Amino acid sequence: GAYGSGGMWTRGSIGPWTAWGVVDLLNQAALISNDSKINILKQVSGETLGLGRGGRRGGLAPALGADVGPPGALTPRAASQWMVKSKVISELQEACWEMVSAMASDIILLLDSDNDGIRTHAIKFVEGLIITLSPRMPDSDVPKRHENDISLERIPKDHPYIKYNVLWEEGKAALEQLLKFMVHPAISSINLTAALGSLATIARQRPMFMAEVIQAYETLHANLPPTLAKSQVSSVRKNLKLHLLSVLRHPSSGDFQPQITTLLVDLGTQQAEIARSMPNPRDVRKRPRDEPDAALKKMKIEPPLGEDDEDKDLEQVAVPAPKASGQGSAQSDTDITAEFLQPLLTPENVANLVLISMVYLPETMPASFQATYTPVESAGTEAQIKHLSRLMATQMTAAGLGPGVEQTKHLKEEPKEEKTAKPESVVIKRRLSALSQGQAISVLGAQGSAANPLEEEAPQTKRLPRWARVKILASLVTQFEVPLKSEVLAFVLDDIRGRLDLAFAWLFQEYNAYLSRYPSGSLDHYDECLIGLLSGLQEKPDQKDGGHGCPVPAVSLLTVVPSQSRTYLGMSTLRDLIFKRPSRQFQYLHVLLDLSSHEKDKVRQQALLFIKRMYEKDQLREYVEKFALNYLQLLVHPNPPSVLFGADKDTEVAAPWTEETIKQCLYLYLALLPHNHKLIHELASVYTEAIADIKRTVLRVIEQPIRGMGMNSPELLLLVENCPKGAETLVTRCLHSLTDKVPPSPELVKRVRDLYHKRLPDVRFLIPVLNGLEKKEVIQALPKLIKLNPIVVKEVFNRLLGTQHGEGTSAVSPLNPGELLIALHNIDSSKCDMKSIIKATNLCFAERNVYTSEVLAVVMQQLMEQSPLPMLLMRTVIQSLTMYPRLGGFVMNILSRLIMKQVWKYPKVWEGFIKCCQRTKPQSFQVVLQLPPPQLAAVFEKCPELREPLLAHVRSFTPHQQAHVPLSTMAILEASAKQEPEAKDPQP
Repeated sequence: GAYGSGGMWTRGSIGPWTAWGVVDLLNQAALISNDSKINILKQVSGETLGLGRGGRRGGLAPALGADVGPPGALTPRAASQWMVKSKVISELQEACWEMVSAMASDIILLLDSDNDGIRTHAIKFVEGLIITLSPRMPDSDVPKRHENDISLERIPKDHPYIKYNVLWEEGKAALEQLLKFMVHPAISSINLTAALGSLATIARQRPMFMAEVIQAYETLHANLPPTLAKSQVSSVRKNLKLHLLSVLRHPSSGDFQPQITTLLVDLGTQQAEIARSMPNPRDVRKRPRDEPDAALKKMKIEPPLGEDDEDKDLEQVAVPAPKASGQGSAQSDTDITAEFLQPLLTPENVANLVLISMVYLPETMPASFQATYTPVESAGTEAQIKHLSRLMATQMTAAGLGPGVEQTKHLKEEPKEEKTAKPESVVIKRRLSALSQGQAISVLGAQGSAANPLEEEAPQTKRLPRWARVKILASLVTQFEVPLKSEVLAFVLDDIRGRLDLAFAWLFQEYNAYLSRYPSGSLDHYDECLIGLLSGLQEKPDQKDGGHGCPVPAVSLLTVVPSQSRTYLGMSTLRDLIFKRPSRQFQYLHVLLDLSSHEKDKVRQQALLFIKRMYEKDQLREYVEKFALNYLQLLVHPNPPSVLFGADKDTEVAAPWTEETIKQCLYLYLALLPHNHKLIHELASVYTEAIADIKRTVLRVIEQPIRGMGMNSPELLLLVENCPKGAETLVTRCLHSLTDKVPPSPELVKRVRDLYHKRLPDVRFLIPVLNGLEKKEVIQALPKLIKLNPIVVKEVFNRLLGTQHGEGTSAVSPLNPGELLIALHNIDSSKCDMKSIIKATNLCFAERNVYTSEVLAVVMQQLMEQSPLPMLLMRTVIQSLTMYPRLGGFVMNILSRLIMKQVWKYPKVWEGFIKCCQRTKPQSFQVVLQLPPPQLAAVFEKCPELREPLLAHVRSFTPHQQAHVPLSTMAILEASAKQEPEAKDPQP
């Protein structure tokens, strides 16, 4: 016939196989009566779809390409419709059904495809499959074009081939696959958008799945994939909002409105828009959703399916619609965990959670958080706390944590236990009576290695209360040296929260064993047990249960705490032990104090943070302070004591002090100093006795703690006032640390002034407080200041000129820049050498931003008006002119006025005057012509090269101008001209 071998279905002529071909085949299958069509179907299934040879994923994906979407979704629907029409199923129909089932399974696997487009079409296929393999309900929102489509409630429960319950389970399994796919952390934006839409469609058409869909939306909202870009995050949130609104409009959304509303508010939806999307109360079905004959009544109004001849007498069997999962009595994992968390979310607990989580925050804010964050409008309200508990519950459930997960796990395990308990009980009952104690332990150990020493024992044991079984097991483990200890330890650590009672029972039994042998007993077994438990806890970052309930936590905790990855957990345990074990409080505190000088920075910083909090407690303050001062006193030793290297006895070792060992002695002291300013005097006394290397390290590390004290600290002011002999550099360093970025306080200036004038006249004390002194005091100190080290002088000028590069604003200097430069010119050369003064003026000129042309013009004007003229006047004039050539006219005016002040009476200034005239010719010729004849002749003697150009300049005058040149001046000029040949001879 037309479909025989060699017809259109052969591999050579079929061309690219698509799902449309499968649909066409199924639509015509009812017409095929030839048994040979079975072979053709096998060929279609094996060769074209590639299910047999190429492997399902390998063969189906390229064959279907992007056609696994809506056309593919029609295939199971058409197959189901065809099978329902037949009461007697032929071999051909069986083969078709098997092929379609295999194809559906393969397409579900394509959710894992490498091709984004194929995954998107696979999502749409799974959506159609779920709707087909689930019953339609009275409040299902079915589009008009799909009203006549088949679904599960139209499949008879007594169908001879396809099973209602099997299809129902397959539909739920398909939904589970889709939910798992949607929460995958690496899902693409396109696939996520498609999955969101499919779930919304499923929720509207199959309200019994609404709880799962809402929970999936909650999980996604709390755990957006980290791979999404900022724009993709915004797009996903927008789609999530639209789909939530569409689900909210459904009449069955009433039970989920609190969750949906909270999610929408988090997504930035206005309350008015939410209100508009609420379902109309009149639209809500009057008939309960779980009415037994709901599906039957629905079926009566639907058009009947076409029947085959052999199926005319087949009667449809009414199928009760299942209850919506949201209405069922069983709660989901997330619901149970959320109910558990909600009463625990007190303000205090939430604040602690925030503080703890700060440690794990990334350095930069993730793009997904920036795009998703919306301000919380209803913080602290019952609704917001409930929403927060659900957000946390979804994340905990995804990580396999929380009471909801545990309860579900136990419910799953119970049936298994009931099935296996009976035969085991007989075996154990027969054997235990004949075994010795040691053998009994061996048997119990063998059972423990299998899985659960407590949960999967024989029913005879289970009849005992749990506490009795825990006590028996703890006693056995304590009394016998067998491998059981390691197995019980592993069993406890597998679920530390659920088996904490066994852990503590074991610890107490070990401690009781020690007490029973006291005083000859040893704590070794107890320590081994406790360290084993705590070491195991380190591998479980989610566990915070420590040794709080231990009878006597081991001091060897010291070996457990410094783990880099569990620092906070270890410190928190120590802190709790210190506060909750008063009898051993100082023993545990000593352990924590030892960690304050730990070589690992993270451990040390965390220990110091905890110690500073404990220092605020009166009962611990003295012990902590004494420990810190003992370590500080170690710095007076010429060599580091052995205690710094872990030895018990305080003996010196031959090794010299290093920066690390010096800092070891200072870490705790410096952490406490800002909290107790009186400790500063202890440092001063140690500093005076320490060697030079220690002093240098102290000066380097003291800056931050001193700033933490502040310059108004009475103890710090007292130290300045009574500066101990030998601690001058320490006090100076403290002063610099206090005033580097903020101006000195009047009280500090007063103490430093008194120290300088009455006890230690070292000008270096004044440098940090220069900006707090009077102008007269600064001018008096200048001669001594500029003779210091050039680096120090530079700092002095930075402070006075306000050019230090600090964070804060500098104080107003007692001298403005012009006054400082003038003061330098007026320094008595008998008090300071001229070389130092010149270097100081050069530092001023180097600050071009401060010494502008206007400032220098004022300086030159004021210096020129002084009497006697300052020695460095002309040097400053020449430097100013070099920096700012536009000052040429102003300088000529200065030179003219200097002639009026008879500048030649000041030899050094006169020499600078001539140099300036020489450098500024021909502009200076007018000034030179103003000189009296003797001084003009002296200029020509020092600079003979000025004669000829000056004479040429005069001869270029008009007769009227030449008449104003004195004859005596002309005589010197002309005399100079006559001697010109003679004057030129000695010149090279």
